[in-house]
Amino acid sequence: MRLMLTVLLFSACSKSDDAQPVGGSDTAGPAAWRPDVVCPGDERCANGDGILEAGAAAVTITPTCWEKWLDCGDDGICPGDSDWLAADSGEANGEYNKRTEAFLDCGCDQLCPGDEGYEAPDEGEADGEFRGAWLAGFGNGRPANDVHDEIWARTIAFRQGDSTIALVSLDVVGFFFDDVEDVRSMIADANVDVDHVIISSTHNHEAPDTLGQWGPQVGKSGVDPLWLAELKGNVLASVRDSVNALQPVDMLLASVDVSEDFPEKGTRNFINDKRDPKIVDETMGVAWFRSVADGSTVATLVNFGNHPESLAHRNVEITSDFSHYIRDGMENGIPWESGPVAGLGGVSIYLQGAVGGMMTPLDTEVTDFDGNHFSEPTFDKARAIGHTMATQALEALAVASVEPDPRLSLRAAELYLPIHNYAFQAMFLMGVFDREAFNYDPDINLDDYNVPELKSEMDLLDVGPLRMLSVPGELLPELAIGGFDGSHTNTGDYEEPIVDLDQANAPNLDNAPQGPFLKERMGFQHNWILGLGNDELGYIIPEYNFIVDEQVAYLREAEGDHYEETNSLGPESADIVNEWADRLLEWSP
Repeated sequence: MRLMLTVLLFSACSKSDDAQPVGGSDTAGPAAWRPDVVCPGDERCANGDGILEAGAAAVTITPTCWEKWLDCGDDGICPGDSDWLAADSGEANGEYNKRTEAFLDCGCDQLCPGDEGYEAPDEGEADGEFRGAWLAGFGNGRPANDVHDEIWARTIAFRQGDSTIALVSLDVVGFFFDDVEDVRSMIADANVDVDHVIISSTHNHEAPDTLGQWGPQVGKSGVDPLWLAELKGNVLASVRDSVNALQPVDMLLASVDVSEDFPEKGTRNFINDKRDPKIVDETMGVAWFRSVADGSTVATLVNFGNHPESLAHRNVEITSDFSHYIRDGMENGIPWESGPVAGLGGVSIYLQGAVGGMMTPLDTEVTDFDGNHFSEPTFDKARAIGHTMATQALEALAVASVEPDPRLSLRAAELYLPIHNYAFQAMFLMGVFDREAFNYDPDINLDDYNVPELKSEMDLLDVGPLRMLSVPGELLPELAIGGFDGSHTNTGDYEEPIVDLDQANAPNLDNAPQGPFLKERMGFQHNWILGLGNDELGYIIPEYNFIVDEQVAYLREAEGDHYEETNSLGPESADIVNEWADRLLEWSP
C-alpha cells in the first residue's frame, strides 16, 4: 500500500514548478523574522492614526446555474406519472440514487419545456450532463434540490489612518489559500482601497462543495469551476461594498457563556463533542459596531465554534444552517412567545471558532427560550440554535459599554505545513484538490524526508481590546483553552466523563499539552479564534492524541475517537500552528 501510494503521490504533488527548497518554510533565524504584512507599519499602510472606521456588506453567493433531480425512489416513478401506484423504497428520502432517479436536464434556469415561464432552452439544457450542486459533507453524491435561504459573503472592513483591513465570512465548507490569493489579486486589479483581506469560512455542510471532496463519487471533484469563479467575484463585490461604506464607528464587546441559560444541559444544548476528551469552548464572542453619526448599527460579529450541520445528511436544500438564524436574530430580532427580543439591524456576520474534535449539533436536543425541544435534524432545530444564541448575544450587548479609542492593527505570515496524509496526497493526483504543493523534491521518491507541503497563512487582527487569530483549519478546542482538568466539560445533567477509559485508544491526559494555551497566550481582554481562516487544512489535533490505523494509516480511522485523523494533514500541524501563532504574538516592531 505504501509503495503504491508513493507512486501516486509523486505524480500528485508535482504541480508546482516554483516550489521552495526543502525546509524553505523558515530559512532565516528568529531574530531576522518579520511578519509578511504589518499594518500599520508597511509602506502601503504606514500609519494607524485617527478614529476607527468600519463598513459592512453582504453579497449572496448562492449558485445561479445548477440542475435539480427527481426524488422518486428505487423504481424511478414519481407521483403524477401514469404508472405510479405508491411510494416505494427511497422515494422522497432526500438521497439521490443516480441509478434510478433522473435529473432534470433543464439548464441554469431549471425550467423545462412545458414549465410555467419557459421561453427557450438556456445554458446546459438537454446536454445530457447533470450539473448538480454537490453539497459538502456527509459523504459523496448529495446534490441540492432547492434553496431554503441564501448563502453569503459577509464582510466587515476596518480603517484607521491609512490602514484598511477587510474580514470576510463565507457560508461554505472551506476556502483554500490558493483561492484566497486569487481573490486578493482580483481585489487589487479592481483598485479596491484595502491593504489586506482575511477570508474565513463558516464550515457550512449544507452549501455546495468548494474544496472538491464531496463530488458525485469518490475521486471526482464536486467543485463547479464556473460557480467558484462567480463566488470569487461576489467576494470582491462584498469587500468593495464594505470599503465604500466605511464610516466612523464606536465599538462594544461582550463574552457569553452559552451554557449558563440551560444549566441542566450546559453546552450540550448546542454541541455534542464527538471526540474524547470532552472539552468545549463555551464562550461566544460578540462585537457591535455603531455609526458615530447616528448610532445605527453598521455590523455585529458573533464568534463561536460549532459545525453548521444541524440539518444532517438528508437535507438537500441549500442553506447556511443555524448561521442563518443567528444573523437573522441579530439583525431582525426574535419573536419569542415568552417576550420578543429586538434586533440591531445592520449586517450580522458569523465567524467560525475552534470547531474541531468534533463540535457538532448532531445528536443534541436543543431547548429554546420558549421551552420548546428539538432533536430531529430539521430547520426548526437550526432556528432554535440560531435564535437562542442570538438572544444570548443581544442580551449581553445590551449591557456592554463603548470601548474607548479602539486601535486597529494586523500582522500576517505565510507558513508551510507538511501533507503526511496519504489519502490527501492522492487526491491531488485525482484532481479532487486543486492547489499547489511545495518544498519537496519531485525527482525522488517521497518518504519521511521528502514530504510535500502546503502554503498557508495565519493572521493576527486587533481591533481595540478584541484580538482575532486566524487558524487555517479546524482547531480542536483544547488547543485554544486547555480544559484537560475538566474545567470545560459543562454538560449539566449529562455527567459525561472527560474520557471514556473503556474505549480503544483512549487519550492519556497525563501526556496532554501543558498551558498556557492559545487563547491565554493571545493576552487580550477578548480573544477569538477565526477557524478556517484563509484556508481549510482539516483537523488540527494535539500530537499526544494523534492516532492512525496501523495497517492503513489515514485511509481507515483507528479504533476509538480518531475519525479526525483521516481528515488531517498529519501530527505536526498543531505544533506548527502553535509555533507560528507565538511568532505573531511575540513579534513587535
